[in-house]
Order: sequence, then C-alpha cells, then structure tokens
Amino acid sequence: MTTMLISHRMDLIRVALLSTGHMAVDLYPPFLAALLPLLIERLGLSFTLSSVLASILMVSAALTQPLFGILSDKVGGRKLVFWGPLMAATGMSFIGLLPNYALLIPFLVIGGLGVACFHPQAASLAGHFSGPRKGLGISLFMLGGNIGFGLGPMVILTIVLGLGIERSYVALLPATIFILALIRYLPKHTLPSPALGVDRPAIRAVHLRDVCRFSLLWLVVWLRSTAILSLITFLPTYQTMRGLSLTAGGSSFTVFMIFGALGGFLGGSLSDRVGRKRTVVLSLLMVIPTFCGFLYLSIHWTFVFLALLGFFIYLGESPCIVMAQETAPERGATMSALIMGFSWGMAGLVLMGVGAFADVFGMKQAMDLLLGLATIALVLAFFLSEVTSEAQHPTSDED
Repeated sequence: MTTMLISHRMDLIRVALLSTGHMAVDLYPPFLAALLPLLIERLGLSFTLSSVLASILMVSAALTQPLFGILSDKVGGRKLVFWGPLMAATGMSFIGLLPNYALLIPFLVIGGLGVACFHPQAASLAGHFSGPRKGLGISLFMLGGNIGFGLGPMVILTIVLGLGIERSYVALLPATIFILALIRYLPKHTLPSPALGVDRPAIRAVHLRDVCRFSLLWLVVWLRSTAILSLITFLPTYQTMRGLSLTAGGSSFTVFMIFGALGGFLGGSLSDRVGRKRTVVLSLLMVIPTFCGFLYLSIHWTFVFLALLGFFIYLGESPCIVMAQETAPERGATMSALIMGFSWGMAGLVLMGVGAFADVFGMKQAMDLLLGLATIALVLAFFLSEVTSEAQHPTSDED
C-alpha cells in the first residue's frame, strides 16, 4: 500500500522559526537602497552605475531562485536554509566599507545568491510544517519577509549613522542569531526528505494539465508583481509630483507596506477557509476600485486608499504560493522559487520598461498602465483552477 506522508497538524514553532529566518534574510537586500546615497558620494558613482548595482542584486536574488529550487527538490535543502542567511548577511553587511565599485559587484552577487538560496527551500518547509493549514503557514512565512524588508533600511542606517559606514559589518548579528537558532530548533531529523513518500515515476510525470494550470497562475502573479514593484519604486516620486512633501512621499511607502503585510498575513488564513482561487480573485477585485481611488480622488484621501490598496493587493500573495506548491507537491521548492523569485525577477526587468514609458508619456500615464496590468490579472484569475486534495495526495490500495 502506497500513501503519501503528510502532517495532520501545524508545527507552529518551526513555521515561526522559518518566518523569523525569512525576516532575517529579507532584512539585507534593502541595505543597498538605504546606503546608495552615501555610496554615490563616497565612490563618485553616476546614476547609471548605481542602477547597475541594483540590477545585479535583483538578478542574483530573484532570477536564480528556480535553480536553487531544483537543487533543493533533487538533493534536499537543509544546508541551503543555513547558507542562505549567512551569504545574504555577508554580502550585504560589508558594502559600506568596500573601497571601490569593482568590489561591490561580487559582494552584491553573494548577497543576492544568499537570498535566492534560502527562499525556495524555506518556503517549501513552511508549507510542509503547516500540515493542512498551508495558507496560514505560508502567510506567517511571508509576514516575516515583509517585516524584514521594511526594517532593513532602518537597521543599516541606525548602525551606519551611529557607528560609521565602515562598521556596517555589525549588521551580521541578526543572521548569526538566526543560524544559531536553526541549529538548536531545526534538527536534521525533523526535515522531510526530497519528494517524501512519493513514488519516483510519479515525480517524473508532469501532466500538460498541471503545466497549463501553473503557467496561468504564474502569469497572474507576474502581472501582479510588476504592478506592485513598479508602484513602490515610483510611489514617493509620484506623491511628490502630486504636491506632497518628501517626508509624506516616503511615508506613502511605509503605509503601503504595513497594510500590505497585514493583508498578506490574513490572506493565507482566509484561503484555508474559502479557497485559494476565491481569495486571489477577491484580492484583485478589490484592488481595482482602491487603485482608482488612489489615482483619481482627492489627494486628501491618498493614505486611506494606499492602505486599502496595500492590504488587498497582498491579500492574494500567500494563496498564490500555496496554489503553486499544491500543483506539484513533490516539487515544492521549485514551484515556490518560480512564484516567489522568478516572477519578481521578471517584474524587475519589466520595471525598466515602465520607467521608460513614464519618461515618454508621463508618470500619471504610467500609473494608469499599472492599473491596466492589475485589471488583466483579475480577468485571468477567474480562469485559475485549484488542485483538489485527492489530486494532491493520491493513494493506492495496491500492495
């Protein structure tokens, strides 16, 4: 008798530990943006050279994730969970004291690869330890990452302004603490083996139905990711163009991300109750009117609609990741990497096109374009299909 081994309860301690790890890893990529003004002054960088640094970090952190996902699914990824935060912290914590541009590049690559190394396996483990409550587990995991991403600039600037830019390496501490916690609370015997309990022929069989299902999901996520990444990139600029102060423009990003983190947390639990597809459709359905309110109503309402927009656009984040994992449970790390990493990496490449569009037609028209991308994502979301529990965990009574 062949059955797939699954957990029947949520291991909250280990899910919380992985969420903390996600916070520790995502703490480091924002260091570059926070330190960029100082690096430009110190190294005499042009805006073009500065943008190249950002692109290098994005490509190494996002577009390489599927490679680590495949590696994790084939040989097991316990070591990747340890190496990820170590590489991310090492690569990003030393950029403040590097003496020239040429040395920045390899350190950014190391930092980006550390981010890519951690995410696929950690997301797969978070889903595994969540048992039947995968939506809640993944939402907790993503909450940690969103918090880390928001805290990153504050952490590195506190260190640099307090101790000097040459002591940016002090930022290694959070990753070090997390790695020690991993060694203590995530022993080897608790980790699932690659493709646990799944027959090898079943692992190799990839149905066209699943490919089509995942491709449509990936397209929805990519459109959504492009809209989010472009919005948060140009949000402070757009707000100052509308007459807000620089402080208010920067606060717009904070408001969007805080309520986005709340929406991302609640979305996973909601999807456990009402279904993944319904949650994704609801998310995008509410994005359209809130995005319109932000763009077209009085500037006095801007923070209200930004809060609502952040909440609803992130509401569908965790359900999309879970849907990807459920499409091919035995390839959880690879599916997570394609959704979490590759889609965002491709969105980062398209971001350059959105910027060029804004240069030619104007920032307001670029924002309208993002609204159009979200609308297309909504239409496609209606055609998404979920994997039934029977399809996820097939059983056989044959001996």
